[in-house]
Amino acid sequence: MKTAKSLFLAVCLALIASLAFGAYGAPAAAQGSTIQVWTKFNDQNPQNTQDKWLAQMLSEYKAETGNTAVNTFQPFDQINAKLNVAVQSKGEVPDVSYVDSQQVGFFYQNGTLQDLTEWAKSRPWYADVDPAALAACTAPDGKLICIPSHTAALFMYYWTDFYPNGVPATTDEFLANAAKLKEARPNAFAFTGKLAEKVSVERFYYGLIKSFGGDVVDAEGKAAWANEATVKVVEFVREMNAKGYMAKESFAPAFDNEQPFMRGEAGAFVAGTYSYVYLTPIKAPDGTEFKGEITGAFDPKALSVGAALEAGKLGFAPPLAAPGGKPYSVLAASAWGIPVGAKNVEGAKAFIDFQMTTKQNIAYSAAYGALPVMKSAAEAPEFQGPYWKGVAKIQAEFGGPAPAFVDYDKGITLLADALVKVITDPSLDILAELTAAQDEYNAGLQ
Repeated sequence: MKTAKSLFLAVCLALIASLAFGAYGAPAAAQGSTIQVWTKFNDQNPQNTQDKWLAQMLSEYKAETGNTAVNTFQPFDQINAKLNVAVQSKGEVPDVSYVDSQQVGFFYQNGTLQDLTEWAKSRPWYADVDPAALAACTAPDGKLICIPSHTAALFMYYWTDFYPNGVPATTDEFLANAAKLKEARPNAFAFTGKLAEKVSVERFYYGLIKSFGGDVVDAEGKAAWANEATVKVVEFVREMNAKGYMAKESFAPAFDNEQPFMRGEAGAFVAGTYSYVYLTPIKAPDGTEFKGEITGAFDPKALSVGAALEAGKLGFAPPLAAPGGKPYSVLAASAWGIPVGAKNVEGAKAFIDFQMTTKQNIAYSAAYGALPVMKSAAEAPEFQGPYWKGVAKIQAEFGGPAPAFVDYDKGITLLADALVKVITDPSLDILAELTAAQDEYNAGLQ
């Protein structure tokens, strides 16, 4: 009789545990289910560590869960806009998609992503996520509309042959040093940066404008870039350009702007923590070449940038700042979102749960080139070297959000175009041109 009671009690306890796991463990996605995923990575034709990570992760996901995630590659500069268009048109949307945290305001305004607040708070991984990363995925109304994976900061790489004492910290110091460099190396440029596309605002202009005490957007998401701080930034870059301190590729489209630095011809380069994935091979000014490729377990020293840092040929520093100003580094979180209209929401949640384990967060972050959002992952050996310790310091001291435009892509593109226009044509009145572009954006919001 006692045995029967014990057996009954065990069955009850098992049933309670099963119900609890259904409420707080993995979502009830039927084994063998398939979800559609959008990312900016190409698992079918891997070209870098990010693509290779995705291919490996999808294989592990199927092996460990019995479920399948089918990826559709989307261009990195179009994936967020395409996702919103798919939702608004009630077309075919993925079950889960890669999203950039700087687009949270845009997604919120358009109702693109589902509210994940209560679900996320019920997950075992929620308490392990950095609150600052969660804030990057939080809409103005306090709802969590995406789940962050990692955060990337912006800074400057520099060749120590050019800057043996470190890269100059302010615009004035940079100009003075650039003149000396030009004298000593007539065919070398002191600086290169991507200017002619919207990412130039994220990577270069916005941080400088903030360091001069300005901003490009107001509290309502309207353009507010026609100000004295932006004028000072334009004047600085105009001088850099006029005196030949910038590589001509700085204004080139796509990624040609990387090449002078990779050839050792430009002394410094505005970059993101993720840039080490792409900057390969690279050649130091003295001709030393660094080649690298990840073939097995991830090791930053195996990549070109890591090897050059290890050799003391390469350094990195916070972004340039105004004289007396504080550097500002745009923090961007890569995240997962479930769009409105997704067909397999439970499968999407199970996929996110799989990502939000320490093991997967380490692998994704290391391959991407960013700091993991999970505190347990950030403590892994992969992130204890001098590179990641330095990145974490820059993020903690100088990191801040991207400008919160109502229409992020439109606002940042109009600003980038206006800046390039007034930089490359010194005859134009800077404030007048900035005001015209600002008015154009704001008129479109009415």
